[in-house]
Amino acid sequence: MPSLMVTPNSVDAEKAASDRYSGDIPMWASRSSNPIDWFRMRGSSTAVSTPTHRITVASRGVQNSKRSSSFTGGQGKTMPNQVPRYITWSRAIVDSKLFTTFTMLLTVYALCGGDIRLLTTEEPADIFFDGITIGCLVIFSVEIVLCTLGKDDYFLSFFMVLDVISTVTLVLDLTIISNLILGDEEELKNIRGSRTAKIGARATRLVRVIRLVRIIKLYKAIYEANQAKKRKARRAQNPGDDDDDWDDDEVSARRDQLNRESRVGKKLSELTIRRVIILVLTMLLLHKLLRIDQSQQFKTSADFGADVVNQALDKLRLNPNNETTRLKYERAMLNYIYYHNWYTGHAGACPGDKLCSSMYDSHLFWVGVVSNNLDTLREKAELARIRRSTVDAWVQSVAKVESSDASMWVFAFGRFPLEVEAKLGQPWVDECPTASGGYHRTGVSLIDKEREDWGVNYAARCPENLRRGERRKYAPALLVSESRYESWHLAFYFDTRPFVFWEAIFSLCVVCYICLALCIASLMFSNDANRLVLYPVENMIAKVEAIRDNPLSAMKVADDEFKVEEIKKSKAKKEAASRTWSKALKDALLCNSKDNVPELMETVVLEKTIIKLGSLLALGFGQAGAQIIEHNMNGIDSACVDAMIDGARVDCIVGATRIRDFSTATEVLQSKVMTFVNQIAEIVHGVVDEFHGYASKNNGEFFLMIWRKSADMEPEKAAKLADMSIVAFARILGAVHRSPVLAAYRGHPGLQQRLGKNCRVNLSSGLHFGWAIEGAVGSEFKIDASYLSPNVSIAESVERATQIYGVNILVAESVICICSKAVSAKCRLIDRVKITGCVTPMELYAIDLDYMSLTVEPLPAMQINWTSRQRFRVRQFLETEKTSKWTTEVVNSFNDNPEIACMRFRYTVEFLHVFNMGYQNYSQGEWQVAQRLLSRTRTMLGIVDGPSLALLRYMDAHHRRTPESREYKAPKDWHGVRELGLAYLQ
Repeated sequence: MPSLMVTPNSVDAEKAASDRYSGDIPMWASRSSNPIDWFRMRGSSTAVSTPTHRITVASRGVQNSKRSSSFTGGQGKTMPNQVPRYITWSRAIVDSKLFTTFTMLLTVYALCGGDIRLLTTEEPADIFFDGITIGCLVIFSVEIVLCTLGKDDYFLSFFMVLDVISTVTLVLDLTIISNLILGDEEELKNIRGSRTAKIGARATRLVRVIRLVRIIKLYKAIYEANQAKKRKARRAQNPGDDDDDWDDDEVSARRDQLNRESRVGKKLSELTIRRVIILVLTMLLLHKLLRIDQSQQFKTSADFGADVVNQALDKLRLNPNNETTRLKYERAMLNYIYYHNWYTGHAGACPGDKLCSSMYDSHLFWVGVVSNNLDTLREKAELARIRRSTVDAWVQSVAKVESSDASMWVFAFGRFPLEVEAKLGQPWVDECPTASGGYHRTGVSLIDKEREDWGVNYAARCPENLRRGERRKYAPALLVSESRYESWHLAFYFDTRPFVFWEAIFSLCVVCYICLALCIASLMFSNDANRLVLYPVENMIAKVEAIRDNPLSAMKVADDEFKVEEIKKSKAKKEAASRTWSKALKDALLCNSKDNVPELMETVVLEKTIIKLGSLLALGFGQAGAQIIEHNMNGIDSACVDAMIDGARVDCIVGATRIRDFSTATEVLQSKVMTFVNQIAEIVHGVVDEFHGYASKNNGEFFLMIWRKSADMEPEKAAKLADMSIVAFARILGAVHRSPVLAAYRGHPGLQQRLGKNCRVNLSSGLHFGWAIEGAVGSEFKIDASYLSPNVSIAESVERATQIYGVNILVAESVICICSKAVSAKCRLIDRVKITGCVTPMELYAIDLDYMSLTVEPLPAMQINWTSRQRFRVRQFLETEKTSKWTTEVVNSFNDNPEIACMRFRYTVEFLHVFNMGYQNYSQGEWQVAQRLLSRTRTMLGIVDGPSLALLRYMDAHHRRTPESREYKAPKDWHGVRELGLAYLQ
């Protein structure tokens, strides 16, 4: 019977064929309300309705690709298999959460410990803080060494330089070093012009600015922790949407983000952080250092008062017995002491709402004489002492004035504790040697004892009882020679702890501000670059690496990208529907109008181009070219393309399918023949892909399919793979004869004239298992990825033999040997032949299928709106069906699939038994019995049985007759093997 196809005359059928060729859903399938239900109704048949762009599962990858690592070095080198133990241990210690947390806490201490020390403790506790600082120095030094050993890109990097600077600056927090920076307060050159105040203020600012460098250490720890968190989130990310149409299983976007930060991202982040850090620290440093301190502008009352008291003492020294001179000196000294009253300064509020010393942060706490000679010291201390009577008279006069209602006085001196007032009138006998040992002191301390009711919580008998930065010395500088200063001079020590207290608080605020400024600045600097360049580049890198690792996964990458686009659209619709007045106001203020369509960036175009190029590579090269793509994409040393690589030997099931009467169809259809071939190819490729096969070669009427069997594949899995190849060809035959699009070709006038009224689209297929060389065929001008092997030719010969035996599908013995017993029982042994290219004879098995019993699938009653989203859902459904093939019994398809069951319904058990007996007699040389049995099976089914007719014809042409009888006898050299040479097949 002529078996061909006919182009539809109707406009609808022609439009359906055009739609199928362009990859869209045909018009006849557009009337179903639910695409998933429609595919279930078809029994997940992938006839003409199967979408062109199908998903490729991960198992499609090149199974012999077992690289130990990828992209680990700038030149594409892999990491060594064995890493020295000290590097492994160093890396493990540095990356451990315990060590990271511990160093982060130490970094916080190094940043804020000095200010906390000034806020909460006094001078005796400095030794404990110095011990902690030394411990930080040791731990941070060990960390630098471990990072140098354990991290490849750390040595001499920017972060290493910052770590070293931050660690070295900890030395400045040691008490002995800070005192050296502040200098000796007893030298005259530091006293004149308030140099002590200037040096102290500038040194304090310098130390605090340098201390801010340690923020980088904290920022680095936070940055690395954030990067680790991002990597973890990338591995666990599952982008989804709570839209009902996108449930978790359906919407989980499997785009593989890089588990590690890309080199581009790492470099860009490092450069951004480096510039932000340098910018912020430079601004702070210049802002602090390139300005004149206010202490350099005017002298204070402490400076002028010291000169006034010194002049009165000089007059007394010239005339020590003059009462008037002594009284003037003693009143000048008391005036200085009361004007800078420590107790009034710490009282909190001035009495009578007048001015007082509490308005300032420096208060006198020790007064005396300093000399480099003990005898001179005692002599001048006796001369400079204040008499008790003068103190009492001064206290009474001050109390009288401040208790009166007179408005003449504007400054309140306040009172001292009675014990301190009594001590002011006693000799100065409290000796306090200087820290350098070059000078001696003797005088009186105003806070020598703790007096909690007067605010003295820490007693300072000598100036050294306060930190160097918490005290300030004033001494006479007017008309005082250097020799006189070194010999002896008056000294006034002020308590600056209130000033230091607020300075420490402000320093902590600055640290917090700088941390916030660094974070915000780095985010602002890098956000636009990340959003517009880095993230798209990293997405492109991820897609290129996915295609490089598994070239055939490019179609899946495209599907995953479509998922993300659909999720974004769904979220945008929800946000637009739930838009509040506050959101509308915010958009209006930020000029975010709905009409402002974001401009399409070149990076987005490039990313989508990469996806399309990868998809075209997968479609063009197929499984045979996967190794070519992988080889060239892994070779990053050069941009040269090396397509002519050595082939690889693989074991595979080769399937050959041919369109019957294709030359006649080409003459009749002319330009429409491309659409016709693509319609058939979509069915063939779709079903083969569903059953885990690969389409290899398309050559007009001929299709080559491959089922690859890896070397380490388990026998059970290999058997299931062979089962699926057999069932796939049965499903293809049923889908072709059930397709309404292909059925339209039956009415084509030109085909009916050439092939008869009963012409239809028909296929013949052959299956064979063996080795093949997978690789590129051609030259540097043009290559084709294909499989070369005698087994490929044998598969083609098996397919040609279908015309001899009058069947549509023939399976070679090599496939039957590896498939399961249940599926092999469904195949009928029809002959044992010797084919050119095969050394040993092989048995041929037919799959009994009567396609004439099938009816054309009716057009769907409901129209489907085949949007991209609907196509995507159908592809997801087909992917689920494909995955389930590994877990279901393939043999059940012979009974459960309605198309296969219908085509096999005609073949009864009796027929199979009779044919088997006829074949066995034919094989053993009992041709007379075989002729009788096969003549019976030839018409036993109501139709002509092709294998029975083929065997009868062969026996009729080759039997040996005797003159006295007409019985069939086998030739003398008959061994049950039939020759099927190439010439015979043609």
